[in-house]
Amino acid sequence: MLADRPYAISIAGFDPSAGAGVLADIKCFEQHHVYGFGVCSALTIQTDSEFLKNDWLDSLQIIAQLEPLIARHKVSTCKIGLIKDVSVLYEVVCFLKSKIPDLRIIVDPVLKASSGYEFHDWANGMEILSPVLKQIDLITPNYNEMLSLGGHGADANHIAKLWAAYCPVLLKGGHNIAAQGTDYLYEQSNIAEFSPQVTQIHQKHGSGCVLSAAIAANIALGISLKQACSNAKLYIEKFLNSNNSLLGYHSL
Repeated sequence: MLADRPYAISIAGFDPSAGAGVLADIKCFEQHHVYGFGVCSALTIQTDSEFLKNDWLDSLQIIAQLEPLIARHKVSTCKIGLIKDVSVLYEVVCFLKSKIPDLRIIVDPVLKASSGYEFHDWANGMEILSPVLKQIDLITPNYNEMLSLGGHGADANHIAKLWAAYCPVLLKGGHNIAAQGTDYLYEQSNIAEFSPQVTQIHQKHGSGCVLSAAIAANIALGISLKQACSNAKLYIEKFLNSNNSLLGYHSL
């Protein structure tokens, strides 16, 4: 038993390149001195630059992986990434909350791979995701994902404000031309801004996965949500500039 480290779970896709998904999350957890458990939600065939296909796991298969882990270990935080659909997401979240009511859950809504492969079209996201949002502690869409989830003609910042009535929203600014690289944390009526600390970055495969994992790791360590987002921003910038390839190196 590892009594000196908190436990966190990543529920995400298995990426053989280890740039994204559950393998990247575990690397991130380890750097933060958080012991990470990895639960597979999809088996993917991909590299850092190309996505070929994936095979989804259903909610029963995901829950079967979770059950023995949470029965043996006191898990405080869970990050959920790539997952089959909203129904599977809802069933997994409901299971976790039924077993660990105070579990902190972060959802990273992966709609499209960095290579362009589309997983989901969750238009009218508020309507289909609201039962999930009521049970989680943070959702981390990027600018384009927020627009997609909000439906046609939507404004990403306005959508984020609406969603914050259900749960905090970290609107990532990597794709926001008006405020490039600036993230906004919406918590009900409060808004926190996280400006980039670097002027240039090297794009990385799996950067969204790593950011949400870094937030989860910070929360597992007992850090407040606002500070966790700030710390994760610094971590991801270091990750992005760790080299000039699509596969980043993890370090605090």
